Amino acid sequence: MLCQRCGQREAEVFLAQQQGDGFYTEDLCTTCARRDQGLVLGALLQAGRPGAAPLSDEQEQALRRAIDRAAPPADPDSTTEA
Repeated sequence: MLCQRCGQREAEVFLAQQQGDGFYTEDLCTTCARRDQGLVLGALLQAGRPGAAPLSDEQEQALRRAIDRAAPPADPDSTTEA
């Protein structure tokens, strides 16, 4: 099964999130999964340090895109029933 994001590599990370009565699933390769994980973790570490500079606009936008990619689609027809 190929990664649902890049469509190039074998999926090895399988995410599932409950949405209403169903589930939203996403199957990712390790590269795509790590990319988002690294962005989110880096931003949290930077923001949590006392005296740390705030995130730049570019960093904040990249973080928001990573979080949005991990969120279930707004369309309820996109969910997979359990």
